[in-house]
Amino acid sequence: MTTVWRRLRRRKLVQWALAYIAATFALIQVLDVVADSYQWSRGAMHVVFGLLLLGFVVTLVLAWYHGEKGAQRVTGPELLLIALVLAVGGGLLWHFGRQAAPVPDRVAAAGSPDGAQSKPGPLAVRPLPAKSVAVLPFVNMSGDAKNDYFSDGITEEILNALAQVPNLKVAARTSAFAFKGKEEDLRKVGEVLDVATVLEGSVQKSGDEVRITAQLIDTRSGYHLWSEKYDRKLTSIFAVEDEISKAIADKLRVQLGDASRPLVAEPQVSPRAHDLYLHGLTLLAGRAHLRDAVRDFQQALAIAPGYAQAWAKLAQTEMLLPWYEHARVGTAVADAQSAVGRALTLDPDNAAAWGAQGMIDHMRWRWADADTAFRRALRWAPGDAEVINQYAQFLSSAGKFDAASSEFRMARMLDPLSPAIAPGLIQNLLAMHRYAEADREAHAALEAFPNTPLSHSAAMSVALYRGHYAEAEAEARKDVALFGSDAGVAVVIARGVSDSAGRAAAARAIESYGGAAHEPDHAAAAEWLALLGARDAALSSLERFAALGGGVNEGVVWSPAFDPLRNDPRFKAVLEKMGLPYVPRAGASP
Repeated sequence: MTTVWRRLRRRKLVQWALAYIAATFALIQVLDVVADSYQWSRGAMHVVFGLLLLGFVVTLVLAWYHGEKGAQRVTGPELLLIALVLAVGGGLLWHFGRQAAPVPDRVAAAGSPDGAQSKPGPLAVRPLPAKSVAVLPFVNMSGDAKNDYFSDGITEEILNALAQVPNLKVAARTSAFAFKGKEEDLRKVGEVLDVATVLEGSVQKSGDEVRITAQLIDTRSGYHLWSEKYDRKLTSIFAVEDEISKAIADKLRVQLGDASRPLVAEPQVSPRAHDLYLHGLTLLAGRAHLRDAVRDFQQALAIAPGYAQAWAKLAQTEMLLPWYEHARVGTAVADAQSAVGRALTLDPDNAAAWGAQGMIDHMRWRWADADTAFRRALRWAPGDAEVINQYAQFLSSAGKFDAASSEFRMARMLDPLSPAIAPGLIQNLLAMHRYAEADREAHAALEAFPNTPLSHSAAMSVALYRGHYAEAEAEARKDVALFGSDAGVAVVIARGVSDSAGRAAAARAIESYGGAAHEPDHAAAAEWLALLGARDAALSSLERFAALGGGVNEGVVWSPAFDPLRNDPRFKAVLEKMGLPYVPRAGASP
């Protein structure tokens, strides 16, 4: 090796390599400043590094052949060293080229134009951008806990604004607000939410004055990357939120897209209307007092009828009432459609309004219209976990199971602490007959969210389809206990599926399912009846459901319970009446 080293030096290979490395190091320092100033993308930097590596290899080759001619014969060790350099250089070029490859567009995941489902296989989850942030709940410094809604609302508006920024991962509200009031190490927050930075701050309101402080912190080092304090009138609160959001995007070097379009619209809204809106926003997020949220939004709009975002959030709330408050579907859809119409008239690019329109069209079984609406919402707010989750539910109901799984997993990446995502993913996996995977997801959901009824309901379904009837009965009891209802019907059904002697009683219990409190759930009843082997009764229940022309729980038609009925003319007629399976229009786009 001593001889090899001497010959390499005689050919000036070592001198050239050291000189190139020194020059490259200096060039990288300059390029780093230029990249920050002009906001170069990661892909551009990968190309630069690749070219520099290629230049290194070329430099070594030229140095070898144009060095001194003291050694005419190339020895074995020298050939090995050259091969090693070329192999390493080629490997690094391939690595950086692969890193710089563009990420597939989400539209490509929406299913093939012919409506065919691909065979089950490994789920392709789109990689998230490296730029990431969690907006932690701003601290209420007003001295009155009743004003928490105001600081929470300001936080959510900034979070929603950042969710509109392309190529920026923003942890969703449910997950970010899980740390409210907790003195957690920011490194732990970063690990749990998978974000590199957090935005935290405080809000102090006094009369018509407000002071907002905000600071951006690196979760890995704990260093403050940016901080600012704003003293403003309540009438300029929207401008402050927009200024903070754009400052964060700029600090993270994220491209804003249409920089002329404000992230936070600045309507002519009175402070009182905005205050009512923020109160309704907090109730909407909690899902526990949705009718009160409707009242708050309506009062805000009575004061400020030109408040597009309030109309959009009113529509979203109306669409959740059938799920959480047993509201009539027809009434909810009509009220929500009216609110969406007002919102889009005022702001045609309002992401929240398009998301609500997608929910409306989904519940009306207008599959193509729902697809278009959700895509438009995601065009303006690509990082909105709630819209992504709703889009996933639509895709699953439409029979696009692979695409739905990808969207569910994307929603969970953005909102890992939300209990509302796993149940939809589990039902989608059951429709794909991936029972073992559904079982793993169900147990993970029970461990993470043991006090959520939906977790136990989903676990009960998985246990039934896997033939674990004792477990299914236990989960049924937990589900109804948490939901505050009678366990009788659920337990009778679970027992009826496992024991043929109890099937007649179970069928009778299903006939009275729902009661006078809310609309009969024909879809759920049809699934239970199919599980019990009551073929005609199940089909009759499905026909009653299809005759409604719209409703919730339509994805039940893909349940494995109906596998024995799929070739029955009555079942096919139900699907046709519902417009399923949905076939996307060729070249469909937002």
